[in-house]
Amino acid sequence: MMAANSTDIMWGPGVIGFVIATAFYGTAFGQYIFYLKYFSQDSKRLKLFIMMVFCLGTINEFALIGMYWSILISCRRSTSLVCTTELPWQMLLGVFMSCLIVFAVHCFYIHRVWIITEHNRLITGIICVFATTSLVFGMITSGLIFFTRSPADLFGKKWAQGSAVAGALCDILITGTVWWFLRPARTGNVRRPNYLEQLTQMFVNMGLFSCIVAITMVVLYQVQNSRLDQFYSAVPGSLLGKTYLNSMMAVLNARKSIRERQQLEVGLSSMELPTIPTIR
Repeated sequence: MMAANSTDIMWGPGVIGFVIATAFYGTAFGQYIFYLKYFSQDSKRLKLFIMMVFCLGTINEFALIGMYWSILISCRRSTSLVCTTELPWQMLLGVFMSCLIVFAVHCFYIHRVWIITEHNRLITGIICVFATTSLVFGMITSGLIFFTRSPADLFGKKWAQGSAVAGALCDILITGTVWWFLRPARTGNVRRPNYLEQLTQMFVNMGLFSCIVAITMVVLYQVQNSRLDQFYSAVPGSLLGKTYLNSMMAVLNARKSIRERQQLEVGLSSMELPTIPTIR
Protein backbone atom coordinates (compact mmCIF):
# COMPACT_ATOMS: atom_id res chain seq x y z
CA MET A 1 0.00 0.00 0.00
CA MET A 2 1.25 3.48 -0.83
CA ALA A 3 2.68 5.43 2.09
CA ALA A 4 0.69 8.29 3.44
CA ASN A 5 3.44 10.76 2.68
CA SER A 6 4.21 9.52 -0.83
CA THR A 7 4.79 12.03 -3.58
CA ASP A 8 1.71 10.93 -5.55
CA ILE A 9 -0.68 11.46 -2.65
CA MET A 10 0.94 14.63 -1.33
CA TRP A 11 1.45 16.51 -4.58
CA GLY A 12 -0.87 14.86 -7.11
CA PRO A 13 -3.87 17.13 -6.35
CA GLY A 14 -1.60 20.17 -6.27
CA VAL A 15 -0.18 19.34 -9.71
CA ILE A 16 -3.72 19.19 -11.11
CA GLY A 17 -4.45 22.59 -9.58
CA PHE A 18 -1.14 23.94 -10.88
CA VAL A 19 -1.94 22.92 -14.47
CA ILE A 20 -5.34 24.63 -14.31
CA ALA A 21 -3.82 27.66 -12.57
CA THR A 22 -1.24 27.98 -15.36
CA ALA A 23 -4.06 28.10 -17.91
CA PHE A 24 -5.74 30.77 -15.77
CA TYR A 25 -2.50 32.75 -15.71
CA GLY A 26 -2.39 32.62 -19.51
CA THR A 27 -5.92 34.00 -19.57
CA ALA A 28 -4.94 36.75 -17.13
CA PHE A 29 -1.93 37.63 -19.27
CA GLY A 30 -4.18 38.03 -22.31
CA GLN A 31 -6.61 40.14 -20.31
CA TYR A 32 -3.78 42.36 -19.09
CA ILE A 33 -2.55 42.96 -22.65
CA PHE A 34 -6.14 43.75 -23.66
CA TYR A 35 -6.39 46.23 -20.77
CA LEU A 36 -3.16 48.00 -21.72
CA LYS A 37 -4.33 48.28 -25.33
CA TYR A 38 -7.84 49.64 -24.79
CA PHE A 39 -7.70 51.51 -21.47
CA SER A 40 -4.67 53.75 -21.73
CA GLN A 41 -6.89 56.65 -20.58
CA ASP A 42 -7.31 55.17 -17.10
CA SER A 43 -5.67 57.01 -14.24
CA LYS A 44 -2.02 56.35 -13.46
CA ARG A 45 -2.91 55.12 -9.98
CA LEU A 46 -5.27 52.48 -11.35
CA LYS A 47 -2.80 51.36 -14.02
CA LEU A 48 -0.03 51.05 -11.42
CA PHE A 49 -2.35 49.09 -9.15
CA ILE A 50 -3.31 46.71 -11.98
CA MET A 51 0.35 46.27 -12.91
CA MET A 52 1.22 45.51 -9.29
CA VAL A 53 -1.48 42.84 -8.98
CA PHE A 54 -0.47 41.29 -12.30
CA CYS A 55 3.18 41.21 -11.15
CA LEU A 56 2.09 39.44 -7.96
CA GLY A 57 0.27 36.90 -10.11
CA THR A 58 3.40 36.43 -12.21
CA ILE A 59 5.56 35.87 -9.13
CA ASN A 60 2.98 33.40 -7.83
CA GLU A 61 3.09 31.48 -11.12
CA PHE A 62 6.89 31.30 -11.16
CA ALA A 63 6.86 30.22 -7.49
CA LEU A 64 4.52 27.33 -8.36
CA ILE A 65 6.74 26.37 -11.30
CA GLY A 66 9.83 26.42 -9.08
CA MET A 67 8.09 24.45 -6.36
CA TYR A 68 6.97 21.59 -8.58
CA TRP A 69 10.31 21.58 -10.39
CA SER A 70 11.99 21.09 -7.02
CA ILE A 71 9.52 18.42 -5.86
CA LEU A 72 8.99 16.44 -9.04
CA ILE A 73 12.31 16.92 -10.90
CA SER A 74 15.12 17.86 -8.52
CA CYS A 75 13.95 15.52 -5.77
CA ARG A 76 12.79 12.71 -8.04
CA ARG A 77 15.72 10.39 -7.36
CA SER A 78 16.60 11.82 -3.95
CA THR A 79 16.08 9.77 -0.79
CA SER A 80 16.49 12.81 1.46
CA LEU A 81 13.70 13.36 3.96
CA VAL A 82 13.89 17.08 3.19
CA CYS A 83 12.74 16.41 -0.37
CA THR A 84 9.88 14.11 0.59
CA THR A 85 8.53 15.66 3.79
CA GLU A 86 9.37 19.40 3.82
CA LEU A 87 7.81 22.18 1.77
CA PRO A 88 10.24 24.02 -0.53
CA TRP A 89 10.73 27.73 -0.05
CA GLN A 90 8.83 28.39 -3.28
CA MET A 91 5.68 27.14 -1.57
CA LEU A 92 6.02 29.89 1.05
CA LEU A 93 6.45 32.48 -1.68
CA GLY A 94 3.46 31.13 -3.61
CA VAL A 95 1.16 31.17 -0.58
CA PHE A 96 2.33 34.66 0.37
CA MET A 97 1.73 36.02 -3.16
CA SER A 98 -1.70 34.38 -3.31
CA CYS A 99 -2.72 36.07 -0.05
CA LEU A 100 -1.59 39.45 -1.35
CA ILE A 101 -3.45 38.98 -4.64
CA VAL A 102 -6.70 38.09 -2.88
CA PHE A 103 -6.38 41.07 -0.55
CA ALA A 104 -5.52 43.47 -3.39
CA VAL A 105 -8.53 42.37 -5.44
CA HIS A 106 -10.74 42.64 -2.38
CA CYS A 107 -9.51 46.22 -1.96
CA PHE A 108 -10.35 46.87 -5.61
CA TYR A 109 -13.91 45.66 -5.06
CA ILE A 110 -14.24 47.43 -1.71
CA HIS A 111 -13.51 50.73 -3.41
CA ARG A 112 -16.27 49.99 -5.92
CA VAL A 113 -18.65 49.15 -3.09
CA TRP A 114 -17.72 52.41 -1.35
CA ILE A 115 -18.69 54.32 -4.51
CA ILE A 116 -21.79 52.31 -5.39
CA THR A 117 -23.22 52.52 -1.86
CA GLU A 118 -22.55 56.28 -1.78
CA HIS A 119 -19.99 55.97 1.02
CA ASN A 120 -21.91 53.60 3.27
CA ARG A 121 -19.45 53.13 6.13
CA LEU A 122 -21.25 50.20 7.77
CA ILE A 123 -21.36 47.97 4.71
CA THR A 124 -17.89 48.93 3.53
CA GLY A 125 -16.49 48.50 7.04
CA ILE A 126 -17.91 44.98 7.43
CA ILE A 127 -16.44 43.94 4.08
CA CYS A 128 -13.08 45.45 5.10
CA VAL A 129 -13.11 43.37 8.29
CA PHE A 130 -13.60 40.13 6.37
CA ALA A 131 -10.95 41.07 3.79
CA THR A 132 -8.44 41.93 6.52
CA THR A 133 -9.26 38.74 8.44
CA SER A 134 -8.62 36.69 5.32
CA LEU A 135 -5.25 38.40 4.86
CA VAL A 136 -4.21 37.99 8.51
CA PHE A 137 -5.08 34.30 8.60
CA GLY A 138 -3.23 33.82 5.33
CA MET A 139 -0.16 35.56 6.74
CA ILE A 140 -0.29 33.33 9.83
CA THR A 141 -0.36 30.30 7.55
CA SER A 142 2.65 31.67 5.64
CA GLY A 143 4.51 32.21 8.91
CA LEU A 144 3.82 28.67 10.10
CA ILE A 145 5.11 27.04 6.96
CA PHE A 146 8.13 29.37 6.97
CA PHE A 147 9.26 28.02 10.34
CA THR A 148 8.12 24.39 10.13
CA ARG A 149 8.12 23.65 6.35
CA SER A 150 5.51 21.03 7.23
CA PRO A 151 2.67 20.12 4.81
CA ALA A 152 0.44 19.60 7.85
CA ASP A 153 0.64 23.31 8.67
CA LEU A 154 -0.59 24.16 5.18
CA PHE A 155 -3.20 21.47 4.67
CA GLY A 156 -4.16 20.52 8.21
CA LYS A 157 -4.30 23.72 10.23
CA LYS A 158 -7.40 25.85 10.66
CA TRP A 159 -5.70 29.16 9.78
CA ALA A 160 -5.77 28.43 6.05
CA GLN A 161 -9.37 27.30 6.36
CA GLY A 162 -10.25 30.48 8.26
CA SER A 163 -8.64 32.58 5.55
CA ALA A 164 -10.72 30.84 2.89
CA VAL A 165 -13.93 31.26 4.93
CA ALA A 166 -13.31 34.98 5.50
CA GLY A 167 -12.48 35.45 1.82
CA ALA A 168 -15.65 33.64 0.73
CA LEU A 169 -17.80 35.74 3.09
CA CYS A 170 -16.14 38.87 1.76
CA ASP A 171 -16.97 37.82 -1.81
CA ILE A 172 -20.58 37.07 -0.88
CA LEU A 173 -21.02 40.47 0.76
CA ILE A 174 -19.41 42.30 -2.17
CA THR A 175 -21.52 40.42 -4.71
CA GLY A 176 -24.74 40.90 -2.75
CA THR A 177 -24.08 44.59 -2.16
CA VAL A 178 -23.35 45.32 -5.82
CA TRP A 179 -26.47 43.46 -6.91
CA TRP A 180 -28.69 45.18 -4.34
CA PHE A 181 -27.59 48.73 -5.00
CA LEU A 182 -27.46 48.43 -8.79
CA ARG A 183 -30.55 46.32 -9.40
CA PRO A 184 -32.90 47.79 -12.05
CA ALA A 185 -35.80 48.31 -9.64
CA ARG A 186 -33.64 50.55 -7.48
CA THR A 187 -31.97 52.52 -10.28
CA GLY A 188 -35.23 53.00 -12.16
CA ASN A 189 -33.95 51.45 -15.41
CA VAL A 190 -36.43 48.60 -15.81
CA ARG A 191 -37.87 48.85 -19.30
CA ARG A 192 -35.19 50.25 -21.59
CA PRO A 193 -31.90 48.40 -22.32
CA ASN A 194 -29.94 48.70 -19.11
CA TYR A 195 -26.18 48.76 -19.61
CA LEU A 196 -25.65 49.38 -15.92
CA GLU A 197 -27.36 46.04 -15.33
CA GLN A 198 -24.86 44.36 -17.66
CA LEU A 199 -22.00 45.77 -15.60
CA THR A 200 -23.75 44.52 -12.45
CA GLN A 201 -24.06 41.05 -13.93
CA MET A 202 -20.35 41.04 -14.66
CA PHE A 203 -19.56 42.02 -11.06
CA VAL A 204 -21.88 39.34 -9.72
CA ASN A 205 -20.69 36.57 -12.04
CA MET A 206 -16.99 37.16 -11.38
CA GLY A 207 -17.61 37.52 -7.64
CA LEU A 208 -19.46 34.21 -7.59
CA PHE A 209 -16.67 32.54 -9.55
CA SER A 210 -13.97 33.42 -7.02
CA CYS A 211 -16.39 32.71 -4.17
CA ILE A 212 -17.07 29.18 -5.46
CA VAL A 213 -13.34 28.42 -5.54
CA ALA A 214 -12.95 29.66 -1.94
CA ILE A 215 -16.00 27.69 -0.76
CA THR A 216 -14.68 24.55 -2.49
CA MET A 217 -11.46 24.95 -0.54
CA VAL A 218 -13.40 25.29 2.72
CA VAL A 219 -15.53 22.22 1.97
CA LEU A 220 -12.46 20.11 1.19
CA TYR A 221 -10.92 21.18 4.50
CA GLN A 222 -14.08 20.04 6.28
CA VAL A 223 -14.45 16.64 4.63
CA GLN A 224 -10.82 15.60 4.92
CA ASN A 225 -10.55 12.99 7.65
CA SER A 226 -7.25 11.25 7.04
CA ARG A 227 -3.75 11.88 5.78
CA LEU A 228 -4.74 10.32 2.48
CA ASP A 229 -7.20 13.04 1.51
CA GLN A 230 -5.94 16.12 3.36
CA PHE A 231 -4.05 17.33 0.29
CA TYR A 232 -7.10 17.68 -1.97
CA SER A 233 -7.53 21.30 -0.87
CA ALA A 234 -4.36 22.07 -2.85
CA VAL A 235 -6.43 22.02 -6.05
CA PRO A 236 -8.58 25.11 -5.28
CA GLY A 237 -5.70 26.56 -3.26
CA SER A 238 -3.55 26.69 -6.40
CA LEU A 239 -6.36 28.40 -8.30
CA LEU A 240 -7.30 31.03 -5.74
CA GLY A 241 -4.86 33.81 -6.66
CA LYS A 242 -5.34 33.40 -10.43
CA THR A 243 -9.12 33.33 -10.01
CA TYR A 244 -9.15 36.68 -8.25
CA LEU A 245 -6.73 38.18 -10.78
CA ASN A 246 -8.93 37.09 -13.69
CA SER A 247 -12.03 38.33 -11.88
CA MET A 248 -10.64 41.85 -11.53
CA MET A 249 -9.35 41.99 -15.10
CA ALA A 250 -12.65 40.72 -16.51
CA VAL A 251 -14.61 43.44 -14.69
CA LEU A 252 -12.26 46.14 -15.97
CA ASN A 253 -12.21 44.88 -19.55
CA ALA A 254 -15.98 44.44 -19.68
CA ARG A 255 -16.27 48.23 -19.95
CA LYS A 256 -15.25 48.12 -23.60
CA SER A 257 -18.06 45.87 -24.86
CA ILE A 258 -20.63 47.61 -22.65
CA ARG A 259 -19.61 51.04 -23.94
CA GLU A 260 -19.76 49.86 -27.54
CA ARG A 261 -23.28 48.56 -27.07
CA GLN A 262 -24.22 51.80 -25.35
CA GLN A 263 -22.86 53.87 -28.23
CA LEU A 264 -24.84 51.81 -30.73
CA GLU A 265 -27.98 52.35 -28.68
CA VAL A 266 -27.69 56.10 -28.24
CA GLY A 267 -26.12 56.85 -31.64
CA LEU A 268 -22.52 57.51 -30.59
CA SER A 269 -23.63 59.72 -27.76
CA SER A 270 -21.06 61.06 -25.34
CA MET A 271 -23.19 59.87 -22.41
CA GLU A 272 -21.32 57.58 -20.05
CA LEU A 273 -22.38 54.93 -17.60
CA PRO A 274 -22.79 56.40 -14.09
CA THR A 275 -20.15 54.16 -12.56
CA ILE A 276 -17.59 54.13 -15.36
CA PRO A 277 -15.67 57.31 -14.39
CA THR A 278 -15.33 55.94 -10.84
CA ILE A 279 -13.74 52.74 -12.09
CA ARG A 280 -10.84 54.60 -13.63
